[in-house]
Amino acid sequence: MARLFRNILVQLCHVQIVLFLVYVSSASAKLTDEEIKSFVELNVKNVLQQHKKERDLPNIGLRRPKADPKAEQNDSHPHPFHKPKIVDQIRYSYRRYREMILVRAGAFWKGTNDPKSETGEYPLREVKVNSFYMDAFPTINAEYWAFRAKKKFVRSESEKKGWSWVVDLFLSDETRDHYSMPGSKGWAAVKKAKWDTPEGPDSSLEDRWIHPVVHMSWHDARQFCEFQGKRLPTEAEWEFAARAGAINYAYPWGDGWERKRANLWQGTWPNENRRVDGFSMTSPVDAFRPQNLIGFYDIIGNVWEWTSTAYKDRMVEHDFHTKKAVLKGGSYVDSVNGKINYPVRNGQRMGQKQDYTAANTGFRCARSAPDVDAKIKKDTTTKKPKAQREARLVRKKRDEL
Repeated sequence: MARLFRNILVQLCHVQIVLFLVYVSSASAKLTDEEIKSFVELNVKNVLQQHKKERDLPNIGLRRPKADPKAEQNDSHPHPFHKPKIVDQIRYSYRRYREMILVRAGAFWKGTNDPKSETGEYPLREVKVNSFYMDAFPTINAEYWAFRAKKKFVRSESEKKGWSWVVDLFLSDETRDHYSMPGSKGWAAVKKAKWDTPEGPDSSLEDRWIHPVVHMSWHDARQFCEFQGKRLPTEAEWEFAARAGAINYAYPWGDGWERKRANLWQGTWPNENRRVDGFSMTSPVDAFRPQNLIGFYDIIGNVWEWTSTAYKDRMVEHDFHTKKAVLKGGSYVDSVNGKINYPVRNGQRMGQKQDYTAANTGFRCARSAPDVDAKIKKDTTTKKPKAQREARLVRKKRDEL
């Protein structure tokens, strides 16, 4: 009833305003008391009819009307959280990108023979690695979306902080003016930049479901891998998988750089990217053919990948070390020769704090394979020794008699 009276009063005010305007516009046009009374009765009648219509509608002012279950849902979003069995559907649709490759135990020369390197990849040293499995692809946006649909209360590091690092060239004018703050050359700290809004609040994952998930911290990567029953690879495992058993190749495919094998920066940093490889930012994880003979994709280029190995600065005393982890592989803002940021190669590494997030940091998962090592050890120990060859009688020559 209170709402009804309020509506009537509003209508009366409207009538008074109309009458005032009519009076001002024409001094000769004067309404009688009967005409004013008829105006008021007409408006009251309209208010009563409107109130009756609103009363007949279900749940008005309380909650959204219940959707008809038989009606088709016209949802333009390809992966809505509220869709039933969304996790199973996504995991089936993108199952190809969860493939893991077995890397058998072995020894290799880790690092790079480049004395000028300041990232700790020099000098070369021999390292032994046990058998393990590692994802053939970096973790993609669709897989992380399914994880967040399953774990609704999980928040990534960039969501907790409220910001993350983004390449300034790819920001819209509105985001640059209202949501960002300049950082180091070419970078900006952007509010609300996270895994599903990579370049700020006005960006989305549209057409990027098979791109690597970015704005991931070391904690985010470890949390995802543990949920999948996996773990982050060590630096030695990652590099051993990249080399595919080769002794000391610079790149996963060999010593010579090949065009269109990785997503890197071409142009002038940070104002121009000529997109010679076809992409300005991240690319689909299968945009290029496998980078080595084992079948790993995007080992170098596209995004930096977290490992479980701690990073230690050589020039800092041990007691003053901060908690950093090793990133491997380089990203789309790096180059072949190192004139733009880091030179990409198998041994390249970068150390960042565990809560570091940026538009070029992602990850892939690994899993130990102790059963494979046990089988190899069993085969080597149970192998029958070669039977000793029996001595043969040799007939002596006549002149020796």
